[in-house]
Amino acid sequence: MLGAEKREKYTYGVLSLFVLYLASAPNALLPKCPIHSIFNVYCPGCGSTRSLRAILSGHFTQALHENALFIFSPILMLVGYLLSKRRSQIALYIYIGLLSVLVVVFTILRNQPHSILAPL
Repeated sequence: MLGAEKREKYTYGVLSLFVLYLASAPNALLPKCPIHSIFNVYCPGCGSTRSLRAILSGHFTQALHENALFIFSPILMLVGYLLSKRRSQIALYIYIGLLSVLVVVFTILRNQPHSILAPL
């Protein structure tokens, strides 16, 4: 068994290698979305890898175009976390419902012809 300190170092090492791979790998080697490959529909996560890669490269407008929902997801998660700390279950359930509607509407809009929300 690895100690907690060694496990943490290995975790950071693997994450660092993954970030380096994303930053340097050609587009052809990035993973393809299985939903888009099978159904030819952009899922809410389509373009997230390219968006993260654009952020790592400093191209924030390209990252926004690849997947706008991915760009705003840390803020959305922070709001959910803060609501969960308030111990107001009703507010959290309403937020989760609104977030679900947002994801569905985002998915529908990005699959419309000539949508600006569709990945490049």
